[in-house]
Amino acid sequence: MTSKTDSYSVSSPGPETAIEVHGLGFSWRPEQEALNFPDFSLNRGEHLFLHGPSGSGKSTLLSLLAGMLRPGAGSVRILGTDLYQLRAGARDQFRADHIGVIFQQFNLVPYLTTLANVTLPCRLSTHRRESTELTPADEAKGLLRALAIPEDHWQRKVTKLSIGQQQRIAAARALIGAPGLILADEPTSALDTDNRDRFLELLLSLAHRHTTSVLFVSHDRSLAHHFHHQLDLRGTHK
Repeated sequence: MTSKTDSYSVSSPGPETAIEVHGLGFSWRPEQEALNFPDFSLNRGEHLFLHGPSGSGKSTLLSLLAGMLRPGAGSVRILGTDLYQLRAGARDQFRADHIGVIFQQFNLVPYLTTLANVTLPCRLSTHRRESTELTPADEAKGLLRALAIPEDHWQRKVTKLSIGQQQRIAAARALIGAPGLILADEPTSALDTDNRDRFLELLLSLAHRHTTSVLFVSHDRSLAHHFHHQLDLRGTHK
């Protein structure tokens, strides 16, 4: 694909890469020192643990991989598609169809219930809706049970729940509909040890079942052994 387009295609499942990054650079302001990210690739079905000090660009990199920021230089291919050869609308639809994002600030919809927040990706994407194992509601309920969200919380607005519960709901929303890639920005920061371990077990078991790749950002280096690869962003300023 060499020109910008309003549509996209994804290569068929197999040994292809989930993420390919080359020469990627970004600056928030012209006068600001640029962040320059290392080249790397991640095969489909493999998982990467991303770490580095504050200010090294971890969250910025995830936003670039999700197509929410435009890089100043370089290229990003996700599941065989060059993100920045897509127009903005097609890029947004690609993200809705194929990428589950767990944001550091959760980004839940405050006026929706727990269940409605989890099923939201299936309302935005026919691909995600058709990829649920039963119905979106059934899959959402299974994810909420697995993440220990009590059933009497499912019809509550998310603003009525604890921070830890909101973080788990955000995780369930990212997981629904078997996206090809999960981008997780500090997804266990508000969880106690039991819920952290439950979340990791669910995330990686679902990823294995669906050959989903996971890029997981965390300051907790004790979690690194759960992942196939590690990437340290220390020293990305140039």
